[in-house]
Amino acid sequence: MSSKLRSLASDTLVYGVSTVAGRFLTFLLTPLYTNYLTASEIGDVTAIYAAIAFIAVVYSLGLEPAYMRFFEQDNEQRSQSAFRAAFLGVALVGTLITIVTIVTAESVSASPFLQLGKGGSRLVQIAAFIPLLDALVLIPYARLRMMRQPGQFALMRLLGIVINVALNAYFLIWLDMHIEGVLWASVITNVLVFLVFVPLVSLKAAEPVWGIIKGMLRFGLPTVPASFSSIVVMVADRTVMLMLTSSATLGLYQTNFRLALPVMMFVTVFEYAFKPFYLQHRADDDVRLLLSRILTLFTAVCGLIFLVTALFMPYAVQLPFVGGKFINPLYWKGLVIIPVVMLAYYFNGVYINLAAGLHITMRTWWLPISTGVAAIVNVVAMLVLVPQMDIMGAAWAKVIAYAASVIVLSVYARRVYPVQYDYKKLVITLLTTGVVYGLAVIPELASITGIIARVAAVPVFILVLAAVGVIRKSLITSALALLPGRRNHGTKQHVR
Repeated sequence: MSSKLRSLASDTLVYGVSTVAGRFLTFLLTPLYTNYLTASEIGDVTAIYAAIAFIAVVYSLGLEPAYMRFFEQDNEQRSQSAFRAAFLGVALVGTLITIVTIVTAESVSASPFLQLGKGGSRLVQIAAFIPLLDALVLIPYARLRMMRQPGQFALMRLLGIVINVALNAYFLIWLDMHIEGVLWASVITNVLVFLVFVPLVSLKAAEPVWGIIKGMLRFGLPTVPASFSSIVVMVADRTVMLMLTSSATLGLYQTNFRLALPVMMFVTVFEYAFKPFYLQHRADDDVRLLLSRILTLFTAVCGLIFLVTALFMPYAVQLPFVGGKFINPLYWKGLVIIPVVMLAYYFNGVYINLAAGLHITMRTWWLPISTGVAAIVNVVAMLVLVPQMDIMGAAWAKVIAYAASVIVLSVYARRVYPVQYDYKKLVITLLTTGVVYGLAVIPELASITGIIARVAAVPVFILVLAAVGVIRKSLITSALALLPGRRNHGTKQHVR
């Protein structure tokens, strides 16, 4: 059992590192866009990709998780039949929707969800191929995962991202293609990735598609609402903001939203390491105490990253970059939302911590409920706050949505798997973060006093947490236990 769990941890690490590397490379598009696209164009790109995220859920029909469920390691014929059914199902639905989208491009481009204006129909026709090509590689990617080939999976993902970033740079800097360049970069990248996957796409099967597709749809279709709710939480703010404001405002929001990347990346890395960790130690006598201390340390690390990012991002955006500054000065007025967005990501991390008990007890049906609540809250909060607070309202709506998911999940988690979290230390850490940040931003940004205050804020934060006992040796030990090398030293990880 332990060897299987260590194998899971190893695979997860590969997926985690590749995901973080990929998101960092994608982040480099942000300064590129701010220097070569207008705010309205960035808003249009954001709206298009938000629509693609929604439509991708429909394209998949839940056949990706269904294929993984029907895959049998020791039954190649059964697995091949499942692959053929899933791939053909996704390809058929995707092709039909793509054709309809291309034919109705004029109406789609003028819809309240896009509002692309003149020339928008051509953009829709180009963009229509992106979710189709994404769908065509969805099942081949799932096959790599089920065949336990995380290295090849990660390599393919990174290859696609590198090609996409390079094509974006080429089309924007040298060919000055604006939005069309961004879209064609995605289309060409997806075509190249699909061509690499072609040798894996074998449509031979031992049984008719109809014989297995019905069972796969019965399994997969119920997962679609949960997937849709997750997408609503992640990107509905873009769609609602466009409907309430303008593409230029959406471009300003999206650009600064992405600058909260450090906390998002930490939460992502934490999630990849955390799940195999608590599953490996779920039978330990002290696992609940360990989970409690990990949340405390998670909060402290988030506070540290929050301070470094929020206090020094105003300097980082002024660094030189291709085409001008790292972030075009026209977007600097939106920097105020970065601390709020990072707070939203923190609550998302708390949600991941609380979900551990449900995964341990295999009572995960409550997870889509909490996500659905968050989706509804997100949209309602956007409708209320954006007209009053503009992009800051959208950022706070995201915080409220993730906080709502935490509240809903915590109510159920305490009943099925109670963990005595150290709420006193959590509150102290959050208050310390807020107070240190508030004091550090009082002096002028460009003044010597302002620079000194921001530099001093980080060690002051650490010293205060150490003084009140939030940061202790045992907490550091708990954190180190998440590392693969430490994780393999036994099945028990006692906390003293």
